[in-house]
Amino acid sequence: MQADIPDFSHTSWPHRYAVLAAIWSVLVGGSLAWNLHLKSQNTLGVAAVAALSNINKDMSFRKWATSHGGVYVQPDQHTPPNPYLEIPDRDVLTTKGKALTLMNPAYMLRQMQNDFPDDYGTRSHITSLKPLNPKNAPDTWESKALRSFEQGGRELMEVQQIEGYPYLRMMRPFFVEQGCMKCHAQQGYKVGDIRGGIATAVPLEPYLAREHEFSTSLALSHGTIWLIGMAGLGFAYRRDRHLSNDREKAAKALRQLNEELETRVRERTAQLVTANADLESFSYSVSHDLRAPLRAIDGFAAILQEDYAPLLDDEGKRLFRVVGDNAKKMGQLIDDILAFSRASRLEPQAARIDMNALAQEVWQALEPQRTGRAIEFRLSDLPKACGDLAAMRQVLQNLLSNAVKFTRGREPAVIELGCEASSTENAFYVRDNGAGFDMDYVGKLFGLFQRLHGMDEFEGTGVGLAIVKRFIVKHGGRVWAEGRPGEGATFWFALPPGPCNKDIAIENRSKQPT
Repeated sequence: MQADIPDFSHTSWPHRYAVLAAIWSVLVGGSLAWNLHLKSQNTLGVAAVAALSNINKDMSFRKWATSHGGVYVQPDQHTPPNPYLEIPDRDVLTTKGKALTLMNPAYMLRQMQNDFPDDYGTRSHITSLKPLNPKNAPDTWESKALRSFEQGGRELMEVQQIEGYPYLRMMRPFFVEQGCMKCHAQQGYKVGDIRGGIATAVPLEPYLAREHEFSTSLALSHGTIWLIGMAGLGFAYRRDRHLSNDREKAAKALRQLNEELETRVRERTAQLVTANADLESFSYSVSHDLRAPLRAIDGFAAILQEDYAPLLDDEGKRLFRVVGDNAKKMGQLIDDILAFSRASRLEPQAARIDMNALAQEVWQALEPQRTGRAIEFRLSDLPKACGDLAAMRQVLQNLLSNAVKFTRGREPAVIELGCEASSTENAFYVRDNGAGFDMDYVGKLFGLFQRLHGMDEFEGTGVGLAIVKRFIVKHGGRVWAEGRPGEGATFWFALPPGPCNKDIAIENRSKQPT
């Protein structure tokens, strides 16, 4: 018995594992970058809450003072009579002859802001474009904010350097109330006009220090995960290279000892099966290690959103939803990658499949995806197919699920499943009147992670059609597609007619297509 000796070249091993290492690095690096971005946004959000709280405190104090028309106090060097307050009874004498001067609301608030900034840890300022006292004129940034209020703006927030330190500056307008007219009527104001604004500056150093601590911890944890993954890849590379060397030695021995061929083949096959099983185990281990932090991120985000929702503004709630949504998306991507890996290792168990029953079962299983939609499903009489049942179920599920997804917004949506049979192959097709695609990009459709539409249009991971192609090719078939933008698409998969040695029964759990 003469055997052909294959060429076991090592040239592909470094490239293959370099690609895996690059993918692993991109995944971990992307996770780190995304989490650092979220933390940075959260830092600004927390500082913004502090700034808004301080402004609301000043607003409340001003409203209270305005409702009382100001207060009379004894004048002194720190609180002299306001020379810009031109109203009757600015200065009065009590019945016992004690001199008092009126502090209008802005005078009171400004003195509190100037005297007690350390008590609040912020810098605040009340000002306007037409101050009575020129010393209270706004700075450049405040002037920009006040002008934006006159154009309809209701808040301005920016990060700026003040005396060499980063601050979050926020300003909101305040409006003329009836109590303001006593002092400002001569300036031409009416009740409801924008009188000016209250600005506050929150020092960011304490917030940035906490962000730095968190970022350092996050970088260390991601670095540890990356090192573990790289160590696993390095181990797998050395093991696979070692196995390749063993196969080369065995091939040379087979040239001299042809009578040992079958024994040697069985030994090497057993080693290869073990290696593939170990590789599959490693894939699932990596999948678990990736899912665990994703579940933690999603779970803690949900807990924080539920327990602290009253403390969050709309942006904070949106950011928590973004965290949860992206954790779910990455979990789906992991599942799809594992499904693609299983498709790559599949050895089809061929049987004669009732494609009509299978199509009805798959369509019924997609009922949650099409809930609330009016979809016309046209199922032609399909011939039986020779193939692996699980693989064919996955193929139909991926193609029909895509058709349901890409007909979203079509009224009516029409999806057709049919077949064109010949003596050499049975060409099944799934046709829809959905979004379609440009034929210039048809070559990308069945590639791994290839998408022709943005995530904001249609969700997905770009793995489903790659799985379809991998399964069909494993069966000795072929796949192709046709479409036009806005006019729908047709996806084909052709299978050889057989031979098949047995039929396989499919339990019909579905209703009639609707």
